[in-house]
Amino acid sequence: MATNNSTNTPVLTVNGQTFIGSAGNNPVAATLTAGTGVTVTNGAGSITISANGTGTWVDETGASVTMATNTGYTSDDGATLVTFTLPTTSAIGDYVEINGKAAGLFTIAQASGQQIHFGSLATTLGATGTISSTLQYDAIRLRCLTANTIWSVVSSQGNLTVV
Repeated sequence: MATNNSTNTPVLTVNGQTFIGSAGNNPVAATLTAGTGVTVTNGAGSITISANGTGTWVDETGASVTMATNTGYTSDDGATLVTFTLPTTSAIGDYVEINGKAAGLFTIAQASGQQIHFGSLATTLGATGTISSTLQYDAIRLRCLTANTIWSVVSSQGNLTVV
């Protein structure tokens, strides 16, 4: 147990607190605060700090999936086309990524009001617009430019078809 140097009284802390220097004064009990991409979990006698900015990766073996933001997918459904639908809710800066693996290839579908920009090309606005792979190991990474609706290809590999 720590004590206050000026009064010699005990300083009590709660789960997850640690002592932090205080500009020439006695250290004070404080709780760590998580920033972007970081998680802080407080427990009895412990503080766990984790980086969560690496995102999540999914080995997608189904024929269709609605993508989650800040998630990467491996298109892995054998000889069947995998349809990935853009997330309906997204914030500026969110990303989605697909790495082709299966011979069935992949396509990215959109909802009403959504569109993907790929250099000077753009998909048809709304549910009929798509970007599709043409080779087994094609890959694409999209970044959200306008919440919920506008996405941009920030990197790609292969010869993708824009409709």
